[in-house]
Amino acid sequence: MSEIMQRERQPEFYFWIHSLIRKYVEITLDIILIGLVFVTFVFIGKTIYNLAENIYSEKTDIAFIISEIMFVFILIEVVRLLIIYLQYHRVAIDTMVEISIVSILRELILNGVLHTRPVVVLATSVLIIVLMLLLRVGGIRYRLPDTYPEYRPFFKKSHRSLGR
Repeated sequence: MSEIMQRERQPEFYFWIHSLIRKYVEITLDIILIGLVFVTFVFIGKTIYNLAENIYSEKTDIAFIISEIMFVFILIEVVRLLIIYLQYHRVAIDTMVEISIVSILRELILNGVLHTRPVVVLATSVLIIVLMLLLRVGGIRYRLPDTYPEYRPFFKKSHRSLGR
């Protein structure tokens, strides 16, 4: 009887290999994701530089400026998605849906709604409505654990400044 209990307490050899491989794969993925965060920051900087060049040029294209600003928002959401994955090792589906909605709207603005075929505009509208319903009704919103840091404003309003 004691021999059976000792066998049950000792993990099988392949479980040890699985945990070791999983550990190194997770470390490798974390390093890759940190690299992706840095690359995304480079893209954000490059986009802001191109945006500033376009604003101060003689010929300013408003649609291009709006689409570049939306592209910066998309990249910021991608960084947020990568950070959530690094912290919790889970993909935030709601953030991915939000990124896809903003990306679709950016492409519509970039191509111009007036220059897009009506069937494409209708199909895009249906896709956006389905994605919004998926966010609202689908229950894919993931609530972060209580350990996730809350938003704290950088500048706090002091009670003295409110009274004056």
